[in-house]
Amino acid sequence: MTNKKIYRYTNVELLDLIKNGQNKTLVETAKSELDKRNLTDEELKVVESEYVKYLEFKEKRKDEPLTRDEWISFFFLPFLTPHPSWRKDHFSESEFQRFVKYGFDKKTKQASEVKMLGFLFWFVIIILGLVVARYLNL
Repeated sequence: MTNKKIYRYTNVELLDLIKNGQNKTLVETAKSELDKRNLTDEELKVVESEYVKYLEFKEKRKDEPLTRDEWISFFFLPFLTPHPSWRKDHFSESEFQRFVKYGFDKKTKQASEVKMLGFLFWFVIIILGLVVARYLNL
C-alpha cells in the first residue's frame, strides 16, 4: 500500500490504516479521505464486516505453508531463475521479500530452508558431474 496514492485505497485499506497506522499524518489523511466518500451508516457497517474478514484472512495467511509451486521454485531455482531484461529483481528473492513484508512467517521460514536445500542439491549435482566427468576421462 505504500506506493499507492491515498485516494486509490479501498475502504477496507483506509479503515486498516486508520486503526493500525503509525504515522499520525497519514492516519488523519485516511480519515479525511474516508469522510470524503460520504458513506452511509449501512455502508460503514459493511466496510467494518469486510475489515473483520480481511483481518481473519490476513491471520490465516500467516500460518499457511508453501504451495507446491513455491516450493519447487525455491528448491530448483534458488539462484538460476532467469529474469527478463526489463525487470531488475530475481524471482525467488522478490518472493522471499514479499513473504517477509506481509508477515507470512511460516512461508518465510520454509522458503529459507528450501532455498538452502536447493543450494545443497545443486552443489551435490555439480560434484557428481565432476566425479563422473573425471571417471570417464580415465
